Amino acid sequence: MKIAPVAGRPGELEISGDIDYHSSEHLRRKLAAALEEHGGSITLHLERVEFIDSSGLSVLLDAVKTARARGGRITLVRPSRQLTRVLGVSGFAPFFEMRDGGHEAAPAAGQKRAADDGIRTATFEAEGRPENISALRKSVVKFAEGLPLTQQELDDLKLAVGEATCNALRYGCPTGNETIHVTCTREGNRFSVRVTDPGPGFDPESIPQVSQGELAEGGRGIFFMRCLMDEVNFHFSGGTTVELVKYLPEPVEEGGGI
Repeated sequence: MKIAPVAGRPGELEISGDIDYHSSEHLRRKLAAALEEHGGSITLHLERVEFIDSSGLSVLLDAVKTARARGGRITLVRPSRQLTRVLGVSGFAPFFEMRDGGHEAAPAAGQKRAADDGIRTATFEAEGRPENISALRKSVVKFAEGLPLTQQELDDLKLAVGEATCNALRYGCPTGNETIHVTCTREGNRFSVRVTDPGPGFDPESIPQVSQGELAEGGRGIFFMRCLMDEVNFHFSGGTTVELVKYLPEPVEEGGGI
């Protein structure tokens, strides 16, 4: 993630790259300093934000609360497609002033795809350190790009996987030396991503149930996973596994017709 002042425009910052668990605290400090310097009102240019997760969203929401307490506001300029999606799903878009609107939803993929009844699988792993989470997200999306998914569905998958791997890091990798395993499996029209860490597990029902637009502490990661995936399953045998399931559309046979 990069944060830079907009030349000739006091109180305006351009943010690019990934706003995630790894970078969110750096952003929090920068926004707090900017709000202090500019009387509680700042403008954020976000067209080049490639990814944001619940950690990054929490930083933006906390900044909004700080701005409002000072009688100010935060304005978002051209939020990126993925950020616009996150704000819409979470219900938090109305909390921000918007300038130049947001991006339209990603267009659906239009190409035909041949039937695929076989099983495809791929496994990725990384040490449980914040700087490794981005690579795991991107590896899963790279695998999924060969599936009949729209760009929006790929963005949704990236967010859900990001939340699952972030939880694995936070709760299953206390020393940073543990390994997070990610397994992607496509079998027929069922695509699953299993994220496993060596942690002792938790009770999913104990996580606060977050509603759209609710300014709650915690619980947004699972909220996003459940909103964006068709199934979210938890397994606690030999560590903790979160399984994300997406059902694919029926394939279109090449050369098909009446």
